Amino acid sequence: MKRTWIIVTALILIGLVSLFSHNIVFAKQKPEPSFAKNLQVLTFLKSKKELKSWMDMIKQSLGVNCSYCHNTQNFASDAKVPKRRARMMLKMLVQIRQEYFSFPDAKKPTCYTCHQGHKVPVNMPPGGFKNFSDN
Repeated sequence: MKRTWIIVTALILIGLVSLFSHNIVFAKQKPEPSFAKNLQVLTFLKSKKELKSWMDMIKQSLGVNCSYCHNTQNFASDAKVPKRRARMMLKMLVQIRQEYFSFPDAKKPTCYTCHQGHKVPVNMPPGGFKNFSDN
């Protein structure tokens, strides 16, 4: 009888610890905003209006429309390569803006800084960089 109570108590404690640690782990993850599905990088945005502003900036900066990156029947889909690439570029842009342009009155870079209306960045010397290794 005493052994049964020890086992039951141990199981209850294990369950409580598991539940507590599960809540801590998932509490750190931001919930998906109600205005967008599968938003992974621009999670700091607070409204659909802010998201649209960012998307408009990207469209203008690259000279494209929504269908270049998105399946317009399912905007949450990650099937298109340009969307996955754009997500990587946005991570870079957001990090640069936060780490290096957080001072007051900073003129923060945008996608246009490098793309200037083209799908591929144009801020490269003709012929690339000589004697440069990206390793």
